[in-house]
Amino acid sequence: MKRTIALIVALLMCLGLFVGCSGDDTASTDSTSAGTSDGIFSTEDVKFTNDGDNTYTIIRPADDDNAAKKAAYIFKQAKEKLEVNMKNVDDKVDGSDAYEILVGNTNREESKQAREYLIANAGGRVNDFIICTIGKKIVINAMNDDGLQKACEHFVNNFIKAEGVKGGIKYLNVTEGSFSEASINGVKLGNFVFVKPRFNTGYIVQHGIEEANKLLTEKTGYALAIVEDHNEASEYEVIVGDAKRDGVAEVTNVDEYSVKVSGKKVYLNGGSPAATAMAVSEFAKLLVAGAVTDQSSTSGYYSQTINSYDRSTYYVPTWTDDFDAPADGHETGVDLTKWKWATDTAPGHNGRISVRSQSAEHLFVSDGKLNFFAAYDDQYYYGFKLVTSGKMNFRYGILEMSAILPHGDAFWISLWANSLQQVDDINSSAFFTEVNVVEMFGNSGSEASNLHGWLKNGQREVYNELWAPQGLAEHWSLDGKYSAYKKYTCPDGRFNNGLHTFTYIWDENTSKFACDGNVYFELDHNEQPHYKQTFTQPIYLILSQATCFATGAGNNMADDAPEWTTTNNFQIDYVHIYQKDDGQHLMNILG
Repeated sequence: MKRTIALIVALLMCLGLFVGCSGDDTASTDSTSAGTSDGIFSTEDVKFTNDGDNTYTIIRPADDDNAAKKAAYIFKQAKEKLEVNMKNVDDKVDGSDAYEILVGNTNREESKQAREYLIANAGGRVNDFIICTIGKKIVINAMNDDGLQKACEHFVNNFIKAEGVKGGIKYLNVTEGSFSEASINGVKLGNFVFVKPRFNTGYIVQHGIEEANKLLTEKTGYALAIVEDHNEASEYEVIVGDAKRDGVAEVTNVDEYSVKVSGKKVYLNGGSPAATAMAVSEFAKLLVAGAVTDQSSTSGYYSQTINSYDRSTYYVPTWTDDFDAPADGHETGVDLTKWKWATDTAPGHNGRISVRSQSAEHLFVSDGKLNFFAAYDDQYYYGFKLVTSGKMNFRYGILEMSAILPHGDAFWISLWANSLQQVDDINSSAFFTEVNVVEMFGNSGSEASNLHGWLKNGQREVYNELWAPQGLAEHWSLDGKYSAYKKYTCPDGRFNNGLHTFTYIWDENTSKFACDGNVYFELDHNEQPHYKQTFTQPIYLILSQATCFATGAGNNMADDAPEWTTTNNFQIDYVHIYQKDDGQHLMNILG
């Protein structure tokens, strides 16, 4: 009898080590059997303020900006609460026998063990997280970035204490709610992650993954982490697009998409960004409908499947140029049903004139790309400019270019857009719009976005009456206050090394800019009255390179600079516009 009572007391003590998602110390557990043993946890007292070997170091995953922010938060809070300066480093350092606080999915075995335990005992749903001690490590892990933030906050608020923590830490947070189960070949969905290409990911694909996660969270409680393909492969992966993973098969038909389930891996791909995004969406529907197995694999055609989607809420291509083949009518192969030439000139350096070439010697469609090669002769520097004014303008949507940028001080490239410069019936704002989706001033190590307002023709009186008294210049931009935020640095050195996507995501209230699917700057149009008036006007596209301009942001470059022959190629793979059919997004094809 005494033995039975002792076992019951021991069991209750074990359960009491778990706490629920309310943020207090209320006991909580889950009926799911553990795949990882309870014996992994340490009951050693946690002491934060000791000097010497058992002073903790904060460890974060290398190349994970989100985890780095959480690690910095813990560092700051520990400094304030404990008055100690813990080291905060990435997981490239050796920590085999060190006291460490592991934040997120580090390369330490303890991070993996904690995550496996979390999935086995909580399910691995969106708000699940774990804080525990394993050996000399304090492990903080979660199923996604939001969960990791909550985990770090709970750790700071409940466990960082000058007196330390007696008997180790073992805290499991379980997502509340009634959800349907989701699995792939019998493995809980929480074990899987989305893997996307690090570079040249279309934002429409990134958006598709995020929308799939929203659906999965609502119906099943799961939200898969999104990782890039330069990270080490994990056991269970949903591989999107042409990510660098074994088993990825290219889809050559631009209209086709494929969902292939194969054991511990799922491959989602399409012949175009829109088709790849549809593969992601169709896969999410399969998960919501029930268990997914190898036999769930499917394929289809975007042009057919899109008919089952609500286009008022789903982005579809409305204007594209993929430069698949030279168009008839001009030696360059440029499609003059979509573009027209601009012929402006400007003073160039070294006594030359900078001009916009229309010659196939410099600009031509070949191998599925629009290629421009910057050049010069005795009289001219050669750039180019193509515009859609008089052909097409649009309002709201996703505008994206996939391209390899040239590299060299003389090369000033941009995909940009303007609204009408004169008063029109669509919008009577005093300012016309300039949007710089991507602008690069010679050094392809970084690029910048921007938004401008310019005084329209015929709006002088409105300006003098309304805006001049408020101190607003006739030309204004986001330079200054936002300069540090609207610049994006290439993660692997230069945008000249391969294809990257540059994106403008636009609606009535916001302008966002992204590179390779990752949003790096966002502006709320409601922040200033002149923002809302200026950035809600239809715009037309401008694709250009200015070469060796002596004015503006142009730079000089010596005639014998190697960049004239080695990195002078501006290659554009595609320019796409995606929109919703909701009455707000407009596409005007003019001729």
